[in-house]
Amino acid sequence: MVLNRLTTIAENKEPLALVDMPEPVPEDNEILIKVSTCGVCHTELDEIEGRTPPLKLPVVPGHQIVGRVAAGGDGVKKFGVGDRVGVAWIHHACGLCYLCTRGA
Repeated sequence: MVLNRLTTIAENKEPLALVDMPEPVPEDNEILIKVSTCGVCHTELDEIEGRTPPLKLPVVPGHQIVGRVAAGGDGVKKFGVGDRVGVAWIHHACGLCYLCTRGA
């Protein structure tokens, strides 16, 4: 089992917590990204200090990532291992609407 050491917001308005977590395994239509660069800005400061708390805890702070696809589920057709990818900040995604289901 590969462990990743992550800094998380475990509780609102509390110091960040350092935790070891197992490497996730992507499900059918998911990709696992090995992050090379991750933006950390005032958005995370607001989350850490409780002004705009995350909807779900714990959460790993950071957004606007760039990395490479490390693995993909069987249903992934658009990306391959090694592809360079970027992910913008996403406040919320329902996973059910037209835009979510088409990957927009």
